[in-house]
Amino acid sequence: MFCPKCGTKNRPNARFCKSCGHAFGGGGATESTLLSGASPIEQTFILRSVGPDDPGRTNDSLLSLEQPAAADFTPPPAPRPADNGRHEPSDSFILGEISSPNLHLDAPPPTAEPEAVPDLFRSSDAPQLPPTLVAPLPKPALADDPLAAPPGAPPARPPRPAMTPTPASGVPLPPEVAATPFRPIEPPIGAPRPMGRGHTAELPAATPKPPADLFAQSAPVAGPGRSKFSLGLVIGLSVAAITLAIGAVVVILYLQYGAPAAAPASDTPVAAEPSPQPAIPENMVAIPGGEYVIGRDAGDFFDPYEKPQHAVTLRPFYIDKTEVTNADYQKFVEATGHPAPASWTGGRFEAGKGLFPVTGVTLADAQAYAKWAGKRLPTEAEWEAAAHGRSPTVFPWGDSFDPSRANVKASGLGAPVRVGTYPAGASPFGVLDLTGNVWEWTASEATLYPGSAEKPPSWDKPLEPGAKLQIIRGGAFTEDTKKCTVTYRNWVPSNFSARELGFRCAKDQPPQ
Repeated sequence: MFCPKCGTKNRPNARFCKSCGHAFGGGGATESTLLSGASPIEQTFILRSVGPDDPGRTNDSLLSLEQPAAADFTPPPAPRPADNGRHEPSDSFILGEISSPNLHLDAPPPTAEPEAVPDLFRSSDAPQLPPTLVAPLPKPALADDPLAAPPGAPPARPPRPAMTPTPASGVPLPPEVAATPFRPIEPPIGAPRPMGRGHTAELPAATPKPPADLFAQSAPVAGPGRSKFSLGLVIGLSVAAITLAIGAVVVILYLQYGAPAAAPASDTPVAAEPSPQPAIPENMVAIPGGEYVIGRDAGDFFDPYEKPQHAVTLRPFYIDKTEVTNADYQKFVEATGHPAPASWTGGRFEAGKGLFPVTGVTLADAQAYAKWAGKRLPTEAEWEAAAHGRSPTVFPWGDSFDPSRANVKASGLGAPVRVGTYPAGASPFGVLDLTGNVWEWTASEATLYPGSAEKPPSWDKPLEPGAKLQIIRGGAFTEDTKKCTVTYRNWVPSNFSARELGFRCAKDQPPQ
């Protein structure tokens, strides 16, 4: 039968079109009957009206069979050639009624022929199964199987007849081959199994392996020279390991029980490592200990009390880089309540003179300040050693006088200046203002140098009870050049004070 929508030929009893899916329902036989006994014009109207799924069907579309004969009816124009899918306008193409433009309505109805049935599905005496299906083997009943039937009872289902495989081509197998029961080969345990239905590939049987010894080691493959090489390698590694172990033991014993005996001392002296130097106090200079030459026997600006020249041994000490200033002494007065110099007003120094050297102090005043500051006054020998170093000179900078390096009478200032004003007049150790500016108290009492033939030091006035003559050094802004040398010795009573007399402090270095 043909589909009324697309014209595709289908089986006589088909319910759906195999091309467009049109459902024939119960009208398939009626349509074939109508088409078989109607004229071509009647067939055209019948095809346009029959069909349960025709969206264009109406009650007016059916043409009565009692209409005038075909002679009184004007036939429709001849259909145009099919456009073969180009969707060109065609009188034979009606949207919603006939879905195939290639169907010629004036052609005779095709004769329905039965559809050919493949050989594979033809019925035969023996049931035909795919090659993969075999007859199941009868399962022996166990004596203790609770599900087994009792003896003599009829079987639950009739046994299936034995089946022999038939190739897909339909050609029967030879009798000797067909008589052989077909059994598929099961894949070995662990082998990949075929996936999907209908897989007929047979896997080769796997050769069973004997149970392996889990603790057995496979023997290495022997090759030319392999045994000798392996044996040599093992021996070499063993010797190396033993050597390393012995070396480690020796090193441990060496470190645990001490180093070898010290080598005998050689004649070459070994220089001792210098000990770390302690921190130098603020505004002080470190003077190394040792032997220094003090005094002189002749030369420019020479004074008889400077001889005889002699050597002294001093311990390391610190000395102030400059004289003690008014500001420093003011702190001492405020901290201790010590009387201020007589030249100060209201216990304070003159404004703008804080960095000038403090003056108008007695020996007792200077010693009290040094003790409060944790220091002491320098001795006469320490003062001169700090002024010229280990090589005696007339001035801190050398033997020639230079008024631009110090504040003396020849400089023409006539008054004290700020401490450190003349850095060019520093001593070899860096100590400033050791020549000029103001005189400085020392901790030494006035005496003659050992071996001197001069008269003992004296004062032109009687000394007060408890007073003594004390050495002062360095000269002042009012003194001649002769009295401003670093070797000149002068002395005054210990209770003496003047605006030309000040001091600086010293301090012992800690033992090395």
